[in-house]
Amino acid sequence: MDLICCKCIKFKILGVLGALIFFSACQDNTAFALGDDNPSASRTLVFHSSSLPDTSGNAVDPKFNCSDSTRIIGEFTDVRDGHVYKTAKIGNQVWMAENLLHKHEEDGTHSIFDYSWNEASGGVEAGCPAKGYFVLEDITFRNCPMAMPAQGLCPDGWRLPTADDFKTLIEFAGGFKYAGKYLKSTIGWDGVGNGVDCFGFNLMPSTKDGFAEILSSDARYYADVITLGFSKYTANAFFWTSPTDWSSGNIVRCIQGEGKKGLDVQIHRAENTYAGAFDSLTDARDGHVYKTVDIGGWVWMAENLTYGSKENYTYEEMVNAPVTGCYLDSLIWGDDYGMWNSCSAELPIQGICPDGWHVPSSYEWNVLSAFVNGLDYADVFAKGLLTGSMLKSTTGWPDGKNGIDAYGFGAKPTDGKSEVRFWSSTNAATEFYWFGNIFFEIGADSAKLKTYQIAQYHSLEAPVRCLKDGENQLPPPYTYPSVDCDKPTPYSGEYGSFTDERDGNVYRTVDIDGTVWFVDNLKYKVPDGLTFCNCGDTTSCDGWGRLYPSKEAKEACPAGWRLPLFDEMKRLKELEAQTHYDLGGCVDNGDLLRAVDGWKYSQGKDMFGFGAVPAGLKYYSQNESSEVTEEYCNVRPRENGSATHATFWFVFGKMLDVMELYGGGSIDMHSAASKGVAYSIRCVKE
Repeated sequence: MDLICCKCIKFKILGVLGALIFFSACQDNTAFALGDDNPSASRTLVFHSSSLPDTSGNAVDPKFNCSDSTRIIGEFTDVRDGHVYKTAKIGNQVWMAENLLHKHEEDGTHSIFDYSWNEASGGVEAGCPAKGYFVLEDITFRNCPMAMPAQGLCPDGWRLPTADDFKTLIEFAGGFKYAGKYLKSTIGWDGVGNGVDCFGFNLMPSTKDGFAEILSSDARYYADVITLGFSKYTANAFFWTSPTDWSSGNIVRCIQGEGKKGLDVQIHRAENTYAGAFDSLTDARDGHVYKTVDIGGWVWMAENLTYGSKENYTYEEMVNAPVTGCYLDSLIWGDDYGMWNSCSAELPIQGICPDGWHVPSSYEWNVLSAFVNGLDYADVFAKGLLTGSMLKSTTGWPDGKNGIDAYGFGAKPTDGKSEVRFWSSTNAATEFYWFGNIFFEIGADSAKLKTYQIAQYHSLEAPVRCLKDGENQLPPPYTYPSVDCDKPTPYSGEYGSFTDERDGNVYRTVDIDGTVWFVDNLKYKVPDGLTFCNCGDTTSCDGWGRLYPSKEAKEACPAGWRLPLFDEMKRLKELEAQTHYDLGGCVDNGDLLRAVDGWKYSQGKDMFGFGAVPAGLKYYSQNESSEVTEEYCNVRPRENGSATHATFWFVFGKMLDVMELYGGGSIDMHSAASKGVAYSIRCVKE
C-alpha cells in the first residue's frame, strides 16, 4: 500500500469537507459561569483558532552530516513512575526521544501505542468521557475544550506538542519532503523505510503496520485531532487527522515546556425571549425588506429569504449557478449527481443572497449553534442540545415544542412540519462518496448539522437564511502541507538491441542494476504451443507482445536468455521502492516501471527504461482434447475494453509466479493460477 493510498476512506472524506479548522484556547479558565443575567448584550463570538504556517517552500534535501555532533542527548526521570526517558535537543526544541509510557506498558522494543487524544490531552481526568465529549447543564460539549497549551499526560515541565511545534520540528529537520528520513530510527521500519536518525529522535513505527502517528494537542471542530505521520514507504513527514476517540497506534512524544490542565469553558445562558432591537435590510433586487438581528456580532436575517417569490430553494437555486463543471471553485459533478472530487472552495459563497450577504457555511452554523448555547469558545463544538430552543420562534411549532427565541432568530417550520432545514454552502461526501450538502436542521427538541445526498433528493428544497459579510466569520484557511517532490526523469540512456533468429523479431534491451532485460514484451509464437494476442494493443497481435500460459512460458525465451528469477524481479521492485522513497514519496508505486505512453489514464515515469505497457492478461478454458473453448481478457467494459495491467512471468523455485503493475500505480508479486491464465514475458540475459 502506498502512502497516498493508506487510510484512503478517511482521506477522501476529509478532502471534501473543505477547509480544516484548528483551535487553541488561550487561557486557563476552569470555572463555569452559569446563568449570566444578560448574555446577549455584551458577548461576541470569540475565536481561538490557529493555522499552520505556509509549507509550500519545502526545503531541498539538506543531506545532514549525521554524526554524534548532531545528536544532543539528555535524560529525564518521570517522578510519577520513575521511568527514565532519553531526550533530544533539536534546534531550539527539546523533545522526549522515546514514546511516553505513562499509564501504559512496554512490550520488548515497542510500547503499547493506544493513546486516544482525550486520554493524552488529560480530558478524562478533567471530566470528559473517553469518547471525547461531555454534558454539562444539558449542553453537549465536543472535543473537550482543554486549556492550551495542554500538559495532558506529560510530566511537569513537559506538554503535548501543538501542530505549530510539529511544524517547527519538521522545518528544522529538512522540511516535509525529507524530515521522515532524518527523524526515523535506523532500524524497525520495513523495506526501505528506515531513517538515519540524525538528531536522536529515534522514531520507531507504532503498532500500525509501517506507520507512526504522534498526537498533537490541536483538534478540529469536526472532532478530529491533528497528528504528525510517518510511513515506511517514503522519506516524508505529513500531517494527518484521527478521531479523538481513536486509540489504535497513536503515540505521544512530549516537548519541554510548561503546559496547562483543565477545561476552557465559559457558559452564559440566555433564559428569556429576545427583547432587543432589530435592524432591516432592503434587497435591491426586488425591494423586499427583511428584519435582521445581531447575534454575538454577526448580523443574520431574522426571517427566511423570499427572493423570486419563493421561500424554499433547490440546490442549484441556492448556489445560484448551473450544475455543470467546477463552478464556484467548490465541486466537480459526476454524472447525474454522482461521484465527485472536491475543488478548493472560495468562501463565502454569495449564492442567492443579496450583495454583501452570503449563504452560511456549515462552520458558521456551527458557531451560531454553540454561541446560543452560551459558549464563549464556541467555534470548537459541533452541536449543543439547547440550540433548538434558543433559535425557535415562540409560536408555530406543533405539540408544544415552541422555543424561547432568545436571540431573535425566529426559526419556524412550514406546512405543519415539526422541523426546519436551512441550506449551508458546504458540500460533504455521503455514503460511497456521493455528492451531498450539509444542512442546519432544527427539530422539535434540538438542532444539528446533517448531510443529505443530493442525488437521493433531486427535488430537495429548503429555506435560506443569509448572513452579512464581515471579518473573522470564516474558518482559518488550511490545507494539508504540500511536498514539492523531486520529479522523476524518464530514462534517456542507451538501449541495446537483440534479434531473435527464430522469427526475426528485434527487441530493445536495457541494463538495470547489472541485469540485462528485454524492454519489449516477447512476441515469439511457440511452435505447437498455445499463445494469445495481448489484451492491450488492438492494432497488432504482436504490437505489445504475446501472452503465454505457464507451460509455453518455460520454453519461450531465445537461446542465451531466460525467464527472470524471483530475486531479479524482487530487485527490480526494490529499486523502484528505494527511488520512490528518495524522491519524496510523491510517485505511485509502479509508476517508475511503467511506460510513458500507452496507459489509458495516468502515464508512467519509466525511470529505468523498463517501459511496461498494459498488455493485460488472458483467461482461457480447454476441453479434454486441449482445444481452447473459451478465452477472455481482463478488460473493463466501462473503460471501453481497455486492459489496465502489465503482467510478467518469473521463476520462483520450481514454479512460475507473476508480477503485476496496475494502471493506478501499484505493484504486486504473487502466485499465479496453475492453469487457465496467460501473461507477458520479459526475458533476461543469462
